[in-house]
Order: sequence, then C-alpha cells, then structure tokens
Amino acid sequence: MRQSEKDLLCAYIYNNYVRLENNLHTLQNNIRFRRIDVADCMELACAIQEFETFKEVTKHIRILLKLDESGCFDDLTKE
Repeated sequence: MRQSEKDLLCAYIYNNYVRLENNLHTLQNNIRFRRIDVADCMELACAIQEFETFKEVTKHIRILLKLDESGCFDDLTKE
C-alpha cells in the first residue's frame, strides 16, 4: 500500500471517528436535556453500537495494515 493511500485511509478513519463521536455526544445531550421516549433511547443505543463497532473494525484494519506505526492514531487510542 502506497503512503498516499495510507494517508487517505488515516484521514477517512479519523473523520468518521470524529463524526460518530460527535453524533453520540449530541444524542446523549438530547437525552440529558429534554423529555425522552423509547425512540430516543433506541437511537442512542444504535449510535453507541455503531461507534463501538467502528472502533473495533478500524482497530483490526490498523493492525493488519500496520498503520499504528505511523502515529496517526495516537489520539484515538487513549480511551
């Protein structure tokens, strides 16, 4: 895999990580600050599952492609 392709993949993973994390925070704030119903809870549960699945899949991709050696995911692995 060429370096430009690795950089593009790193950017894709990072941008989607940030997007999913922001979506999760928005849904958590909605539940915290307004009257909630079952649909809100299900939406939050799905968002949590999507975020956790994304982190797990991208972790395996990074291991297989040895992307962690480049250091572009240092801030994603602090959790």
